[in-house]
Amino acid sequence: MAWTTLQLEILQTTSRVSSVFSLLGASFIIITFCASTSFHKPINRLAFFASFGNILTNVATITSRKGIEHGSQSALCKLQATFIQWFMPADALFCLAMALNVYLTVFKKYTTKRLRDLELTYILVCYGVPSIPAVIFLFIQNSNGVYIYGSATLWCWISNEWQFMRIAAFYGPVWIILGVTIIIYILAGRVIFRLRGSLRNFAGKSALGPPVKDTWSTQSHNISRTMSPDLTPGPSASINPPPSYTVIIESGPKPPVANNNNNNRAPRNSAVEANTAAWAYCRCAMLFFLALLITWLPSSVNRIYNLIYPDATHFGLNFAAALVLPCQGFWNGLIYIVTTLPACKEFCRNLGERLRRPFDMAARWKRSRRSWSSKASSTNSLQPV
Repeated sequence: MAWTTLQLEILQTTSRVSSVFSLLGASFIIITFCASTSFHKPINRLAFFASFGNILTNVATITSRKGIEHGSQSALCKLQATFIQWFMPADALFCLAMALNVYLTVFKKYTTKRLRDLELTYILVCYGVPSIPAVIFLFIQNSNGVYIYGSATLWCWISNEWQFMRIAAFYGPVWIILGVTIIIYILAGRVIFRLRGSLRNFAGKSALGPPVKDTWSTQSHNISRTMSPDLTPGPSASINPPPSYTVIIESGPKPPVANNNNNNRAPRNSAVEANTAAWAYCRCAMLFFLALLITWLPSSVNRIYNLIYPDATHFGLNFAAALVLPCQGFWNGLIYIVTTLPACKEFCRNLGERLRRPFDMAARWKRSRRSWSSKASSTNSLQPV
């Protein structure tokens, strides 16, 4: 069944509106990350690197059906298809990189510095691997001379004549990545929850322990003793009596002793803090993963439907795909704001102060000018005529 003009216009408008929201989310991540070091957490850094791919994806999706209208062999259509094939799966790879950071933090005890050392590798893999098929597909055609890139209803991408390649070279690898990601989260989540339970039990047992009784007391003793040194015989030995002395031994207040509870609490607190940090990172990364599921599930169902029924069309599934696929940057930006809310509030407050500063200066200048004018007029009125 052919598409109506109204349906195509709805799909085009939907993809463009979603792309605008995605561009706003990705731009917010880039601007705030560059403006303040408060956002420079490991997971925010990966979201920052992924935002550039989100923007390039939205450059393609906001073009929508314009590429198709220019022709399947036009430069605009091929560029649009290349961007979608290249940068849309890169977001899933960055989500896998976040999951790998969770794995390395929980199982390999990686520090923030060691995770940061991996960032260049992540960038090269996440953007480099999808670029290979994206560029190769520009030159492949079938026996009928039909190139891989062409009309895909919503925009230029893998054409209908190559539908099996949509699963083999796009959705299939993406779902493999998502499967590996969810396995990592399950394994890491089990360890984190087990450690959190053990630390709670340990803290509870320590709190119920009996207090140590302090038996230190203050006493004073007088010791008197007569010294009888061995004297050599001499004339003065029988004249001088042996000397005597008194020693007063007094124990003062209890000297400061290191608190064993504090000593024991220090490593325990370190373990709790490390575990809490790992859990916070895992929770944030899982939010990115859930956003990825929301993005990819409807479009995957749509492409499977097209593969099973190649001659049929389903407006609802295509509408869902046009709504969620361009929204990667929007979801990433929303999660970024939620997980860094205090830093976002501080950034907005500082931005508001900077924007108000010129107006405040202008108001002060007007007040000073008005005050100067009133003083000048009063001075002139006091002068003799």
